Amino acid sequence: MTKTSLPKYHEIDQVLSKTTLKLHPSQVHGLICGILSGNPHSSEAWEELVTGGKEPGKTHEVLQSLYDASAKQLRDFLFEFQLSLPADSETLPMRAEALTLWCQGFLTGLKVAQVQIIEREPSEMTEAINDLIEIAKMNYEEVVANEEDEEAYVELVEYVRMAVVLIYQDLRENETAAKATRSSNHLH
Repeated sequence: MTKTSLPKYHEIDQVLSKTTLKLHPSQVHGLICGILSGNPHSSEAWEELVTGGKEPGKTHEVLQSLYDASAKQLRDFLFEFQLSLPADSETLPMRAEALTLWCQGFLTGLKVAQVQIIEREPSEMTEAINDLIEIAKMNYEEVVANEEDEEAYVELVEYVRMAVVLIYQDLRENETAAKATRSSNHLH
């Protein structure tokens, strides 16, 4: 199996800076992953949400590549699924801010795909969504560039990554179960 790579963070940042909305690259990747998790068959409406309108050329190319790579990584339940975040060489507060924005984007994407994110029935997925809500509210300005906070950040990134895969899988299982129920109802 070949590795499915996301476009580089700085490349996404560069094309987004030319759009009407100028969203943060991590927020956009989170939004795309949230939409894909809620509806993997979603249309191209995501692009208008991200750019404020259909973007020509390089912008569309990079964003479509981000969408396609994200869809493949999620669909294949790849352990190589990665969040689009700044490089480790960037300051810890900057990376922590990007993580909060990624989570905010993901939660927004779930809502766009009409996935209920609050007042859910208790489940592992509900717990994961609630944790992402808390991470999205994290005060990144209080993060200090020390070894303890660096370790906590790495653990949070890994947790978010695995939570997203869990949410995606659970939503696919729910979708499959709903289709099976509809099929059996048509037989009666």
